[in-house]
Amino acid sequence: MVITGEFRTSERILQLAQHKESKAIWATTPGTKLTWGNQESIWPLSLAALQAVPTPRIEALALRKKDFSSFYQELLRKREEERGSTKTTHPSSREAQYEQAVRLATPKARTRSSQEVSSPHTLWCEYSCPVWHISPVVQNAVVSPRVLQLARPKTTHPDFRSNRQTVETHVSYASKTARTTPRLEQLCLPKLRESSLFYQHGRPESPVWPVSRGAKKATASARVRELSTPKTLSKDYIPPRDLRCL
Repeated sequence: MVITGEFRTSERILQLAQHKESKAIWATTPGTKLTWGNQESIWPLSLAALQAVPTPRIEALALRKKDFSSFYQELLRKREEERGSTKTTHPSSREAQYEQAVRLATPKARTRSSQEVSSPHTLWCEYSCPVWHISPVVQNAVVSPRVLQLARPKTTHPDFRSNRQTVETHVSYASKTARTTPRLEQLCLPKLRESSLFYQHGRPESPVWPVSRGAKKATASARVRELSTPKTLSKDYIPPRDLRCL
């Protein structure tokens, strides 16, 4: 195939073939190119903005904020002085930190609480004293009807029957004299499922798995015979020798 004539590129292709201009200056320069040190503004200001008269509100917003850091520091110092000894100081030295750690690691002394069971008897108790000593306030307390109702033990159901040694089951006369049909006897027999994994042992020369007639009459190919040949030993194989013969 021969192409004749002149090939002219379009203006769009020439435009795309030009090198891409670096646009990094667009991200770093907010406006026109700046020259530092000439006291010029970053953004160009119009003549009307330069000649405008600011309102009192703008002049108030233009004032810088007051520095209240010294006031807050003085207030914190006064609060620390008022606390005095109640203020907890953080340990600065290693010895103080070690003492603090030892104090926190020491287990607290266990006091007798209400959960611990103590002996109800004392040295002054007699043999006729109750197991638990009851305070006189509890002995003289007036029991409310609700407490008396809750103190009553639950009763058994009226139709409840205790454990019986013999439980008689009543069988009807029709059930006793009934005769089963052949269908019922057939349904009562268990299902016999033959196992497809193992077969019954036959003659020693018979195969374990049943072989189809087509497989018996099939002729093995050369590749099948090659694969069925058992592996032989290497030519360089040396059988183990008896040391007693040496």
